[in-house]
Amino acid sequence: MDTGNKLIIAITGASGSIYSKILLEKLSLLETQWEEIGVVMSQNAKQVWETELGNKDYEKIPFRQY
Repeated sequence: MDTGNKLIIAITGASGSIYSKILLEKLSLLETQWEEIGVVMSQNAKQVWETELGNKDYEKIPFRQY
């Protein structure tokens, strides 16, 4: 749906990867509420995600990644 709403989500290397994961999951369920979502994720964020969550699911994020 073309709502005109565009979001950029920036994920840093600070702890709390679970919150990023939950936010991205919830946004994917609300696809009628946004037109486009982009995710900027630092290398440190990927490292912290792997350490805290024990996986590389950030590779499966259903949004454009920068």
